[in-house]
Amino acid sequence: MSWYRLKYAALALLFGLLLFSSCNTKGKTERMQAVVAEVRDAYKAYEDISHREDIFEAYDFFVSQKDYENAAPAALYSGCVRQSKKEYEAAMNCYKEADRYGRMTGDSVSAAFAQYYIGDLLNAAGNEAEAITNYKAAAALWGDSLSRKARCLNAVAMMDLVVDEYDSAFVYLEQALNLAQTAQDKVTEASVWNNYSVAYQLTDDNEAALDCLRKALPLSDEKRRPVALLNLAKVFLAMGERDSLQYYKTQMLNAIEQTDISPETQAAVYGFLIKDALAVGDYEKAYQFEKQHEQVALELLSDQSQSSVLEIQKKYDFEAQANQHNRQMLSRQRVIIVLTIVLIVALVLVTILILNALKKKRIEAEINANLLELKKRNAQQQQEHTAMQAQYDELQKQNAQQSELQAEFGDKLKDEYLQKCHIIRCFEVLSRDRNNPMAFKDLEKSLFEGEDHWTSFEAAFEGVHPGFIASVKEHYPDLTETEFRYCLLSNFKLSRQEYADVLGCSVYNVDKVRASLNNKMKKE
Repeated sequence: MSWYRLKYAALALLFGLLLFSSCNTKGKTERMQAVVAEVRDAYKAYEDISHREDIFEAYDFFVSQKDYENAAPAALYSGCVRQSKKEYEAAMNCYKEADRYGRMTGDSVSAAFAQYYIGDLLNAAGNEAEAITNYKAAAALWGDSLSRKARCLNAVAMMDLVVDEYDSAFVYLEQALNLAQTAQDKVTEASVWNNYSVAYQLTDDNEAALDCLRKALPLSDEKRRPVALLNLAKVFLAMGERDSLQYYKTQMLNAIEQTDISPETQAAVYGFLIKDALAVGDYEKAYQFEKQHEQVALELLSDQSQSSVLEIQKKYDFEAQANQHNRQMLSRQRVIIVLTIVLIVALVLVTILILNALKKKRIEAEINANLLELKKRNAQQQQEHTAMQAQYDELQKQNAQQSELQAEFGDKLKDEYLQKCHIIRCFEVLSRDRNNPMAFKDLEKSLFEGEDHWTSFEAAFEGVHPGFIASVKEHYPDLTETEFRYCLLSNFKLSRQEYADVLGCSVYNVDKVRASLNNKMKKE
């Protein structure tokens, strides 16, 4: 008895451990999903996410669980965190993994974002041609998302402007503008108009550039407004219109004070201020702006040079993290192996118990089955006897019904035969003596009882006067039904009232039928 209790206790313990492990994994999955959602929302709100290194743990967890649907967005926003920390090589690897997992699971959104961000990294590194390829791939992955596709095509156009492919740039700008306007995405539409203005400035069409910027400015948000104002000031500088230049220059500087701009935009602003100072001959200001421009440019170059050092360092860190992850996996595998062995032993014990119980049940089932079979045979024999008796009774009943039907059918045939004979005798009498009213009364009584009396009348008439009906129909095909019936009745000497009674009409209509029939016969 104690042996059975021990086995049941071991089995209950194993099931408890498995249940606890399953619940623990489910709870951690939900926590990691929450981390990914928090980082995503912070990134979309333009918040600083460089400190959110917990996203890396979420990414490693989903990969270890082979949960690639959640691994795709985790890899994507891990790349965003890496990029915000200026760890460009690690960011590139994360984006590539996000693209791979997204395509594996059908998550086109993660794959499209990954391709777009890879294009941004390549653009920042000066690889514009390769960036174009990734921007186009992102546009293809967005499918029916017009707004997102417009942003990707706008980025392709911007890269074409950098590599002096102006014709191609105008083609992609037109496509991006149509998509943005259809999607009513004012921010993207403003960006497209800005790029249009740059394209027209590069082709020396300042009037067209000015028109595009006037369309872009009302659509721009606070973050992009300084860029639109800077481009307007550049156009007026190129056109030599100092008043408009000064107006937009002041607005641009005010907008910059209210908004954080990127280092690249700062460099562009200082470049414009240098040209503006040189245009009015203020060389001292031009020199000051040149120094500030050089400082921003040096910081950008420093970031790029540091990125190469960071690439090597982060690559080593990434490999170290991978090794640590492998060690953790080995430890988990050992625990899993021990649990598996215990589970196998418990399953063997349970199997033995189950087999013994099944053997006893099988013997009992065989005895019960034999008894049940005997009962079924007796019941079946009784049912067969009852069924045979019922069949015999049914046959006797059917035989009685059949005899009754045969008798009724014979009487009916006899009556029909006698009626037909009576009808033919009436016709024969009328044929010899058309003025015999009693013969026609007998004929009328015999024929005009059912709905098909005219059919019976024609059949009997044809028996006495064969070929007459066919002759009438051949010589007078345009007779109406009433005229044809009157023609048959005319073989008997009837009064006008009798004609009307048989045809079911008035005496006046009988005269009309007779007159019509005479006219048709005279024509023939």
